Amino acid sequence: MTVPAMPQKLVTIDASEPLEKIYEIVARDGGVIVSNFLSPDLLKETMGAIEPHFSQRDFYKSKATHEELGDDFFPEGSKRVYALLAKIPDQLTKIMRLDVWQGIMGRFLNDEYYSYTGEKLLSQKSGYMLASTAALRLVPGVKPQPLHRDQIAYQVRPDPTNPLFTPMVGCLVAGSKCTFKNGATAVIPGSHLWSPDRAPKREECTYAEMEPGSALFCLGSTYHAAGENICDPTDEDAIRTLFAVFAQRDYFRQDQEEILSTPIEIARKLPEDVLKLAGYYKAVGGVGYVEDHQSPHEFLHQDYGLGKFTAQTVQVAL
Repeated sequence: MTVPAMPQKLVTIDASEPLEKIYEIVARDGGVIVSNFLSPDLLKETMGAIEPHFSQRDFYKSKATHEELGDDFFPEGSKRVYALLAKIPDQLTKIMRLDVWQGIMGRFLNDEYYSYTGEKLLSQKSGYMLASTAALRLVPGVKPQPLHRDQIAYQVRPDPTNPLFTPMVGCLVAGSKCTFKNGATAVIPGSHLWSPDRAPKREECTYAEMEPGSALFCLGSTYHAAGENICDPTDEDAIRTLFAVFAQRDYFRQDQEEILSTPIEIARKLPEDVLKLAGYYKAVGGVGYVEDHQSPHEFLHQDYGLGKFTAQTVQVAL
């Protein structure tokens, strides 16, 4: 496919459009806005489920252990609720089961390679899994986030023969109306094809303005950042709320440890397909096994190993 000149704005496409059409836009631009990603009922349900958690949160202060993201990565004035599998499991399950979410993640994160075992050339496949989840809220006065690539933690070296390779794909679901004024995500379309020595500039950005229920999908190699909320507190749309539901290749270390963040009582009630996405299964290629090359989920209902954790012990560990 011939890649045209860098577009000035992100494309918005309805969730009912063919997936192949969505894939083409992501491959060209590094991101896309999918309108009507959540149904009105699921949007209302998700917002209702997260509100009690936001009400108990103060403004976010980063506790990054190694200061690996820099001092200004999380501007003051945001509220963040992490580990959504433990907090809104029913709603997160429904989101991860959406055809568009699974389709985009599968298209850009599934992979296949080959390796000899003895004299046999075997196909080595990989899949995708949940990378991290969070609910993100900006209030008036919050400053813009630095432009960045989400794949930063994986130290990816660009491969000219595989320019679309990324270890992760972002999905930011609009829980509220997202406007330039209230901090809509800044994105540089086409930046997923840049070399690592090119710095992003704010004037190159467009903004992911979305209606509630839409979603921004971005490759991990695309430069983006949370915007600045310049609204007056009395503005009708002064508060910007997003839900991050990111995925990654299943052979990389999980970006956010959902297993350790989720009480065992909740994990034991999750459906098998969600357990697989959340990291309770070993990777398609075998990484992440327990004991005799078994998947961790086989130990969920045991009184030892993974199954010995309770909500109380998880809280102590965190």
